[in-house]
Amino acid sequence: MELQSGQFRERVLESNRPVLVDFWATWCPPCRMMKPVLEKLAVKVADWADIYSVNIDRQPDVAAEFQISGVPTFCAWAGGSIVTQRTGALTESQLLQLLQTAREALPAAAADDAADVNERDWVTVVSGLPRSGTSLMMRMLEAGGIPALTDRQRQADADNPNGYYELEAVKQTDTDSSWVETAAGSSVKMVFRLLRHLPEDRRYRVILMRRDVGEILRSQRAMLDRNGVSTDIADDRMRAMIQAELQSFYAWLPQQSHLDSVNVSYNELMEDPGRIVRQIDRHLGGTLDCDAMAGVIEPQLYRQRAA
Repeated sequence: MELQSGQFRERVLESNRPVLVDFWATWCPPCRMMKPVLEKLAVKVADWADIYSVNIDRQPDVAAEFQISGVPTFCAWAGGSIVTQRTGALTESQLLQLLQTAREALPAAAADDAADVNERDWVTVVSGLPRSGTSLMMRMLEAGGIPALTDRQRQADADNPNGYYELEAVKQTDTDSSWVETAAGSSVKMVFRLLRHLPEDRRYRVILMRRDVGEILRSQRAMLDRNGVSTDIADDRMRAMIQAELQSFYAWLPQQSHLDSVNVSYNELMEDPGRIVRQIDRHLGGTLDCDAMAGVIEPQLYRQRAA
């Protein structure tokens, strides 16, 4: 997970777990080579440690604060302090050793403090394009231990047989965001356009659902056909419209310090649910019932699979 400067204190300096931070740059070939190694290790240590990345070009203030002069540089933190660091490409075992050194240096009280993360003081927001798996993710979070904010006004149907998990008040967030005042500790579904209107004096952890655009368009058309609705917009035009809007959104998102987001691929969730569920669990504090979350996934409902 790539950190923004506004997330660094909470995720790294205030963490009660060992943390490994990869300082990298897009123009650095060894940095790109290390990405799959780090992703594999992150899954292996998910139960006791966290791994993050910081792009030194996007977050030069963080790189300067910790005097990062070369990339890739790997820093291991414990109790808010760097306990060891190395520069240059490393093997998985070498990276693991950095984390183990941090674990040994972690204050003894940290293990007891870990129980405190059960109290979530943020709003969990599930967002994305229509037909991208947002309803499924809401159901998964509910199974994992995060209550869903929903009024159940929109009933389950053939397109979403397990329910839509919508809250009508959320649709008016651009004019009335009062629902946020009682939403801490819960999850809520919101179309990505409305994220721009969330009050900035609150904390949000956002799960952005992404899905193959071709699958989304086919799923959307199937739903419209079932409801007897027609559209004159060709798929190519709709695809271009979606991609342009998403490009604008993803340029805006990194500047929002109140939104702590993670991208989740619906396609990868269907192929490797265990890995993706653990990624979500880390993003939301590490206290979810991952088995229960994976257990609600119904592969037979993946009906517009790309060829």
